[in-house]
Amino acid sequence: MAGIVSRLPFPLSGRADSAVASYALNGVQYDIAIAGMPWLIKADDQAVMTRAGAPVRKEQVDQQQEPGEQSLASWWLRSQSSFIGGAGILYQDPANDNQYAIRYADSVGVSPWTNGKVTLLRETSQRIIDGTTDKHHLVGWSDGTDRYWSAVGTALKSDTGSATTTITWGGAGTIRSLTSDGTNYYAADSTGIYRGAGNGAGSLIWNTGSANTTIRWVKGRLMAGIGPSVYELTTGGPALPVAKFTHLNSAWIWTDIAEGTNAIYASGYAGSQGAIYKFVLDTSGSVPTLSSGGILAAQLPRGEIVHCMTTYLGSFIGIGTNRGLRVGEINDNGDIQYGPLLIENSNGVKAVAGYDRFFFAAATNAIEGKSGLYRVDLGQPIQDNGVSAGQRYAYATDLQAKVTGEVSAVTVFGNSDRMAFAVVGSGSYLESASTLEASGYLTTGRVRYNTLEPKLYKFATVRTPVSISGSVSLSVLDPGGAETSIITASEGSSVLIEDVALSTPALPVEWLALKVTLGRSPSDTSAGGEITGWQLKALPGTVRQRIFTLPLSCFDKEKDRSGQMVGAEGRTLARLEAFEQIAARGDAVAYQDLRSGLSYLVVIDNYRFEQRTSPNNNGSRWGGTLWVELRTIADVVT
Repeated sequence: MAGIVSRLPFPLSGRADSAVASYALNGVQYDIAIAGMPWLIKADDQAVMTRAGAPVRKEQVDQQQEPGEQSLASWWLRSQSSFIGGAGILYQDPANDNQYAIRYADSVGVSPWTNGKVTLLRETSQRIIDGTTDKHHLVGWSDGTDRYWSAVGTALKSDTGSATTTITWGGAGTIRSLTSDGTNYYAADSTGIYRGAGNGAGSLIWNTGSANTTIRWVKGRLMAGIGPSVYELTTGGPALPVAKFTHLNSAWIWTDIAEGTNAIYASGYAGSQGAIYKFVLDTSGSVPTLSSGGILAAQLPRGEIVHCMTTYLGSFIGIGTNRGLRVGEINDNGDIQYGPLLIENSNGVKAVAGYDRFFFAAATNAIEGKSGLYRVDLGQPIQDNGVSAGQRYAYATDLQAKVTGEVSAVTVFGNSDRMAFAVVGSGSYLESASTLEASGYLTTGRVRYNTLEPKLYKFATVRTPVSISGSVSLSVLDPGGAETSIITASEGSSVLIEDVALSTPALPVEWLALKVTLGRSPSDTSAGGEITGWQLKALPGTVRQRIFTLPLSCFDKEKDRSGQMVGAEGRTLARLEAFEQIAARGDAVAYQDLRSGLSYLVVIDNYRFEQRTSPNNNGSRWGGTLWVELRTIADVVT
């Protein structure tokens, strides 16, 4: 083989910085250069040079059992038609447990708890005004008329929602705790425990002598946590009987008492240590009796203390702590298995009640900075790790007081489906029987289609009933923090939120979220906006790659466009070997069009060498056409 008489424009070994290697014309008028190697284009009627856009969607096979958005072509789609999974997700992305299909990011003033629709919640009204810093206590009751007892400071009142009655309860100190057996109230101050029927006057029945007193009517008996001791108050008085249990730490404070199927539970804390104890019922006799001695049923993590708790349906227990709300379950032994914090609130949760299939818990300064309630759906687990303690349940913010302050109490209003709650420094609030909130909204999770690549969000749809009551408005939230109003459909109008064009953001972004706002009807306060689902359409927003298909001359001897000869016998194989080393690395390289001066960062997708069997026009007997397919990965780099 003859020696190579012209310099190779690229090293044959070693890992050169091929991404930035370039070639400068010097004598021979080459057409293009790849990774610093110059080439002549061999284009004619049989060998055509092409430029084309690279495909942006890969071919895929849909193996889902049910058809869905993944089976549709053209658009990238994301939609939702059920919201019963509640709030709390960041991204509206598919997952193995399918939470994204029923959950959303956040809501205020709306109810997602009826499958297939979102409606406005009912508003609340302030019933008993109290601007002091005293803790407010509430207990619901009914004498044929739905009512609740309200205790704050030294005052005990009964409220029907339209009229309030002040009760002479028998004591004169600040009321520390309040409970009921259904018809009688029991109020405790630092002196004693007082009992009265309905709105009637009360009288002292037990002496306490402690400000740290918690009383609850459970399992057909009055239980009291007084100082570090727990008492069963059934007969006798006013002197206290022998305590059923006294904590070894004299600084222990009992915070709440609740009942399970076969036990009574008492929560408390000392310093940074909180726990729940159980007192087992002995049912061997004709009348169930309470065993002496408390048994540890649940230990809270150090630094977390129990403020309140309630059991529900014999199985669930809601535990309000200084960190938020936990939901646990009671096993067959009466022990409590609780899950991780379901709701985190730096102000703590100091009140929780159960009704229907829900827990209602204190949401102190947690609804746009104002106070109200959370609602937890015990019938909708959203995560199950295979054990009951690992279950998490759907939740969302609920009723609003629209004032700041600690929510210290919550109760069911008599025998109704309405809730009452109290805010320290403001008073008690009662849910309306029919009047809806003036407005409320739901924010979806961030729709990013499971990729960080930018997207072009083009159209949005919000499904509503055929006849709209109130109003439904659509806004978009973008990564820059902007909220842009898109469209409003109002009562009596013919406007439909169907494939509405999204004019913002104009540039591709990683994600977008929708905010749907519902408004109350101006003609009927019990009617308002409603949605049944939404859909978002987008396109890939990455810069479209280009494919260059180049027929390159690869002969021992070649002639450039000015007629100058270059090369020597044996040159073809050496150039092929050098090019194949570049292609084998798979690295990005510079592609220069030496005729136009443009340069691109590309990868070599494929190449193919076709050897000629006859000499070329320059008399070279060995060589052929090197077909190279290049795909851009960046815009022009020089």
